[in-house]
Amino acid sequence: MGMNRIGLGAAILLASTLGALAADLPVKYKAPPPDPWSWNGLYGGINAGYSFGRDTFKQDFNGLPQDPAGRALPTGGVFGGQLGYNWQVGRWVLGLEGDAQWTGQRDRGCGGFECIQNYNDEVGAGLVEHKLEWFTTARARLGLANAGYLLYVTGGGAWAGVRETTTAQLDDSIGSTAVRNVLTGWALGGGIETRLSQNWSVKVEYLHLDFSPTTTTTRLVATGGVGPFDLPNTTYSHVTDNIARVGLNYRLWSTPAAAPLPVDPAAAAWRWTGFYGGLNGGYGVGNTSFKEFKYFDPATPPLPLELTHYVSSFAPQKVSPQGGLAGGQVGYNWQFDHLVVGVEGDAQWSGQKDTACAMSCFTAGGSIETLTQQFNWLATARARVGYADRGYLLYLTAGGAWAEIEESDFFTGSGPSFTSNFKQTKGGWVAGGGIEAWLFGNWTGKIEYLHLDLGTINHSFPTGEVFFTSLGSQSHIRNDIVRVGVNYKLGGG
Repeated sequence: MGMNRIGLGAAILLASTLGALAADLPVKYKAPPPDPWSWNGLYGGINAGYSFGRDTFKQDFNGLPQDPAGRALPTGGVFGGQLGYNWQVGRWVLGLEGDAQWTGQRDRGCGGFECIQNYNDEVGAGLVEHKLEWFTTARARLGLANAGYLLYVTGGGAWAGVRETTTAQLDDSIGSTAVRNVLTGWALGGGIETRLSQNWSVKVEYLHLDFSPTTTTTRLVATGGVGPFDLPNTTYSHVTDNIARVGLNYRLWSTPAAAPLPVDPAAAAWRWTGFYGGLNGGYGVGNTSFKEFKYFDPATPPLPLELTHYVSSFAPQKVSPQGGLAGGQVGYNWQFDHLVVGVEGDAQWSGQKDTACAMSCFTAGGSIETLTQQFNWLATARARVGYADRGYLLYLTAGGAWAEIEESDFFTGSGPSFTSNFKQTKGGWVAGGGIEAWLFGNWTGKIEYLHLDLGTINHSFPTGEVFFTSLGSQSHIRNDIVRVGVNYKLGGG
């Protein structure tokens, strides 16, 4: 009995000693269970952004057909909301989304009728004003989820409300008519959406809208002024639009994923500090407003002495070089907690090109003048500042921009036809923003929007016409770019 008590006491003493020693040993940290986040469920939200469209139109004015087409380039802000539902299967996410948008896009362009203002302020103009008032889309989404963010493509149907106003003016005689149309077409694009909290997410998205062509027949009537008229007019119009926007979504109702994916610890541990380089590709939509000048020879009768030149600029003409882009970028980031600052430079090949009507473009009128403009390459040097969290980076960027612009002016009329070509490297500024996300290893992916303003270029050349000695053009060049890219960071994450 005494031995049992001694053995029990020894066991208690040994257990106490081992417990005390164990209390002094380091405790191995056990990570909390992964947050059961999934993209499943119903969501709604708001969005805002910027749109840059193109209305390509031709006029059959009083029986005179136009070729090539004129341009109106409506740009402006967009604001609206979206509602959708997602189904997640593993890393794949399938969804449906609808949105409705107000838009302030508006522009006017000159038609085939000579859009001139003489030196003595006499006016002759045929104008088309395009106003996009609203649009809506219904789309499917397909994406790949990773570490709390979603890379996706989207496509479906699109509808828009457009108001087009056609105006003819001869000095102070003005005839105008406005028609509203509901356009139908398709939408295609993509984006990145990333989780902010349990129910909130933010996205950056690009959409291209393409609507079916329309034909509108009206009469342009002016009852006052020095030259009253009553003229038939038919306008053929094809509208496209490009939307870059950011959105905020709230999950209204959700269901957990069948097998929630754990958050990759590499995403949470990712640091943006370091040197990186990569490749990108995308699409550019130019917006150039130009004026053309004809300079007359004062010694050539029967011109009045005050008519030394005239300008095709009662409304600026428009040309919109569009096309693909491909290039690369290098940069360096510094990360301070959630704040990331950096510098980046890029160089791009560009396939953007367009030809539009300049002064007169009536095929039956004996005089056709066109302007062709293209971007051969462009480059930027920019600063970046952004907010980083869980492997993604929301950022703004701005700096300098340069591009090689090639322009061709063609004229055929009473004298011999001629073409004048020139190239110019032009500098300006660039601003934009985007979202970049960690993919795997040292690789990241991004979607980005940039707006470039390259200022004004001037071009003049002699002609072989009878009545005037030279022709000149003055162009203000802007460009909007949406692109996706991949980067590789040198060194560890």
